[in-house]
Parts: sequence; C-alpha cells; structure tokens
Amino acid sequence: MVTVHLIVPTTTEFEFATGLRHLEGPDLKITQSHLAHGPASVESEYDELFSGPGIIENAIRAQNDGADAIVIVCLGDPALHAAREAVTIPVLGLGETAMHYAAMLGHRFSILPTLERRKVAYESKARQYGLESKLASVRPTNIAVLDIEDDQMVTFETLVDCAAAAVSQDGADVIVLGCGCFQDMDRMMEDALKQRGFSVPVIDSTPLTVLTAAALARTRLSHSKRAYPDPPKKTMTGYHLSNRG
Repeated sequence: MVTVHLIVPTTTEFEFATGLRHLEGPDLKITQSHLAHGPASVESEYDELFSGPGIIENAIRAQNDGADAIVIVCLGDPALHAAREAVTIPVLGLGETAMHYAAMLGHRFSILPTLERRKVAYESKARQYGLESKLASVRPTNIAVLDIEDDQMVTFETLVDCAAAAVSQDGADVIVLGCGCFQDMDRMMEDALKQRGFSVPVIDSTPLTVLTAAALARTRLSHSKRAYPDPPKKTMTGYHLSNRG
C-alpha cells in the first residue's frame, strides 16, 4: 500500500481527495490536508510566500504520519523545493509534473491559468524547469480561483475558447489546465476541441501527479539530497518543525 498525501496550500478547504477516490485501491491510498494559516487561494507570489510555512509543516507531518509521497496541489508549485529539503519522501508539484508530461506528449504546450498576473509566473516556471522552448503560450482565463465554481458552464466555455486560441494561434499541441480547481474538465474539453477540429490532449494535473508520485514511491525513488540537502539545524522561532529530513 502506497499513501500519497495531498497538501492543498490554502485555508479554503478545496476538496480534491474525494474526486480522486477512483484512483484508490488495494495498493493506493490518498489523504489530504489544508493550511491552518495562509491565503484563501494562491494567485500571486505574495500568496505563495505566505503559503510556504504551512506547506512545510504539513509535509513534515505527512512524512511523520507515514505518507510515502506528497503532492502540492497548486500549479504554481509553492514551496516545492523547500519541502523537498524538509523531507526525504518524494514531493511533486502539479506545475512541474504537468509541464514535463506535456513536453513529452507534443512539441509545444500552452498553459491556461486563472488571472493575467499569473502569466509571467508560469513563463518563469517553464524557464526554471528547462522547458521554455516547449512553451507555446500562457493564456489566462481571467477567472479567479474562488470564482471557478460559481458558473461551471462559463468556466468550461472560457477554457475551451482559450485552448482553441492556443492551438490555432500559438501552435500548441498540448493544453495544460493551469489551476488544480479546473478539475474533471479535461476529457470534456478534448471532445469540445475535436468538434472545432483540434485533436490535442488536455492535462488535468492533479490525478496525473498523484499517480506519478505513487510510481516514484513504489520504485523507491525520491529527490536527490545532493540537489535538495536537508536544511541547517537551527531554531525556527514561531514554528514547530520536528524530525526534518
């Protein structure tokens, strides 16, 4: 049995584990936690910074509780490298995982995030992950995270329009949904895009990243401690970080 723990880096209790129960079985269990302190949603570097301490605390707690791998449920991958320093089990972010898969599934990919202000952040991430040449475009939907559920039909139609423009105008072969809350729309989007003459894969990053994390745990692979060494042992005033690394 492999346990993959989801860290939702917000105080809003977005529910992801329930929607992934179909992935569970005798060999996979999915657990989830949220932040006690931090942003209601992650839509800026400011939000990412304030989500960091809670992500680290939850990662350490998950490892201590017996989790075999961790997934940070945000395309911006907040505190991803810091979490890898803090624990020894695999830690994956949705953004890095989805971008690398997208690069394998086509020549170029486009990301559809929430707000316009996130465009530069995802371009920077693609560059950091060595995938800048594979990035066709970042096309924001201009739908705030906390508004995604307000009208799912409007959200869906906006995503399809952005995806069609990314394919026809930007040369994308693969579409990456740029927020974990754009969940369960991938296959419907593929059908809608086919009706417009575009046969391209659409990546819903959460289930893909969960299964990738489970595969790493099963094969006993984790991040290199040469690349992500344990942080120096020192007092961290105001935080209770035990059993790091």
